[in-house]
Amino acid sequence: MENIRMRGAASLQKPNTTFLVAARTILHLGRELITSDEIAINELIKNAFDAGSESVNVTICCPVPTEWLTKLIQDTRESEDDFHLIKSGVIQALEDARIDRECGPVTVAYLDERLSDIEACDSIEETIEILEEINFIEVADSGSGMEEKSIVPIFLTVGTDNRLAKPKPDGPDQYLGNKGIGRLAMMRLGQRARVITWTDSGPRAYQVDFDWRLFDTADLQINDIPLNTSKVRVQKDSESGTRVRIFALRGDWTPDGEQATNLQDFIRRLRSPFSPTRKFRIRVKINDGRAMPFPKLSDEIKELADQHLTLEFYPQKAKTLKDPILTLTLKTAADSESGTPQLRSGEAVRRMLVDVTKAKDRSDVPIDLKAFQAIGPFKLNILRFNRRILREKVKTDWPSVKKEIDLWAGGIAIYRDGFRVGFTGSERDGDWLGLDSKALRGSGYVVNRIQVMGALEITHHGNKNLKDLTNREGLISTPEADMLKDLLLQVAIQPLRAYVQDEDEKTKQKQLEQLVNDGTATLADRLILAKQDVNALKDGVPSSLKASVSSLNEHLHFISNQVKKFETAIDKSNEGREDILELAGIGNVMHGVMHELTRTTAQTRKLMRELANTADTETQELLTKLETEIRAINVRLQQMDPLMPGARHVKKDIEVEKLTQTIVKGYESLFERNDIDVSISIIPKGASLKVKMVPGFLSLALENLVSNSTYWLSQRENTTDRGLISIEIDALARTIAFKDNGPGIEYADRDRIFLPGFSLRKGKGYGLYLAREVSEYHKGRLYLDPQTDTNGRLHTFILELPRTE
Repeated sequence: MENIRMRGAASLQKPNTTFLVAARTILHLGRELITSDEIAINELIKNAFDAGSESVNVTICCPVPTEWLTKLIQDTRESEDDFHLIKSGVIQALEDARIDRECGPVTVAYLDERLSDIEACDSIEETIEILEEINFIEVADSGSGMEEKSIVPIFLTVGTDNRLAKPKPDGPDQYLGNKGIGRLAMMRLGQRARVITWTDSGPRAYQVDFDWRLFDTADLQINDIPLNTSKVRVQKDSESGTRVRIFALRGDWTPDGEQATNLQDFIRRLRSPFSPTRKFRIRVKINDGRAMPFPKLSDEIKELADQHLTLEFYPQKAKTLKDPILTLTLKTAADSESGTPQLRSGEAVRRMLVDVTKAKDRSDVPIDLKAFQAIGPFKLNILRFNRRILREKVKTDWPSVKKEIDLWAGGIAIYRDGFRVGFTGSERDGDWLGLDSKALRGSGYVVNRIQVMGALEITHHGNKNLKDLTNREGLISTPEADMLKDLLLQVAIQPLRAYVQDEDEKTKQKQLEQLVNDGTATLADRLILAKQDVNALKDGVPSSLKASVSSLNEHLHFISNQVKKFETAIDKSNEGREDILELAGIGNVMHGVMHELTRTTAQTRKLMRELANTADTETQELLTKLETEIRAINVRLQQMDPLMPGARHVKKDIEVEKLTQTIVKGYESLFERNDIDVSISIIPKGASLKVKMVPGFLSLALENLVSNSTYWLSQRENTTDRGLISIEIDALARTIAFKDNGPGIEYADRDRIFLPGFSLRKGKGYGLYLAREVSEYHKGRLYLDPQTDTNGRLHTFILELPRTE
């Protein structure tokens, strides 16, 4: 035991042990932390901003394709030909390759100079070095630059930022970098780099050369890799500044290529679209072409939003929880006067968060003024766009408007000191706020990332406890960041969702009222046409058949009374949600019925003319057929009676199978005309299903489903197989499955077909919408079964009947 103690004591007296870091670790860091080319260039741009530069110039020079150039370098390295033959071959290959790319005069002159350098070089190694430098990316600024004594302790030290630790008295008051990883951006873009920096204190500049390939070894430590540093003379564009030039590029760049588009989109979103920011000009050119444009989000696009939420959080101004700590304003974006600022006290906000923290097992986290102040002040702006409504609003401008919204929408972007944090506020941020998951758990998917264009504005100085993830895709999980997320979801997103739902209900009500009010004139006109056709038949039939025509008039009298009843119901409606919804449902069915009536009477009249009073038997058959079809129409209209406003909405015991057969019977003539068969079954076999409800509700839903299937089956291209509608009533599950063998519905349209106005055929597109609305109003549910056929299309509607009275 004593020996053990002695050995332990001796070991404590050994020199301090430390980690050894393999050289390739720096490559792993670069790959993990710098996730894209646009992020890499952004890190270098931010270095320019932090150095106090008023602008930054990004020059991308790719006079030949990068992949082709890489292959040329490999072939040159592996060639065993005579050196002079290799040189001439390389020069000729470059001359041939440059033809395919349009370049400005500066780029052309640069490539000519590189070709001359190759002509003058004396070795393969020198040739390859020049080849690697043909394509490059340069980021240049006129900031403070670095002195020789600062290069190693500051620029070559990964993971620290000397600017935050020792800010200059005359330096900028905002710093975008705080991780000390910006220099790793160079390795993302290319395998070599050269940094030249100078200050106003001396005539010379300092140069550091990097070759990241030297770090790709398991045998050496980071400090075993030498970096070449030297003093150089350069042509200075400013008193101080820095140029970072990256060679041996990994990607190819052309003005219209994907890389350039991604960079342009990223820089466009780099600054907050809601607040003025410090002026900082970013100039990007590819192959000396036109400077890349970075237009701001236009006010015209902002004004197209359906809702605009603003929130200002200022807990530092409060002395107790009784004081206001935030102001929330919700308004219709196009109406700047519609929103009233709502103040929330610290106590009110605390109450909103208590239940959330308990549910997330964070009840031990204090929710008090100190906790709010630890988050720090911030501003939040959210624009919410209903794309379906917007598409109808902008009409032919939709493609360009959609392109802009696709770029700027995607959630809540974080802007620190006016600059966006990574890809936040896009589909690439991992939904850092949980906006989509919250929307899916909530009542309706009314506020989700594809609809939302938002900006959370924070600062380094005011929000020290909100730290960016190292990969710039959100915030590090801390008590302050977690409480911030809860606060945004409860205090901002939840009220926005409620506001949107209220606005959507008002819009739906207006659409239904419009549908009802626009329909009566059309119904009356069609009824007049039908009566005219039937009256004309009297003159075209023998006297022995005039009694049959009189019978048709009696049936039309019933239809006329139904139309009048509908018009009276509209006049007497109290405009309540129930009245309007059911009137719209009845009106939709009536329009279909009257269309069928005028079609069949007109067709019969035409046929009667062709017979020309010569065939009493055939004439009688036509009149009988017409009477049968009109009687079927009456059957369909009778099912709507219980839904008429003013009628007593009495719940009755309904035999579901019997009512289904009655609705189907009203379509017999249509089925016969279009070669459609109908199958009605009930499971378990021999069972019966009764529900207690207002009868017209089920009639309306079934009517729209039968009408929809009948139309599409009548349009089928292959008429060798008969159309089939299968209706299966499940007595135990209390559902009706409605299936047909028509063309089916695209899976992508499974929700859209229930939207008001959505239609893939001629018509207003309200049938399925009204069927679902009425179903839900009466505690039922209508949806598409997600099971697809071999072509990925859907064929079965499921109508769930109410489970309770």
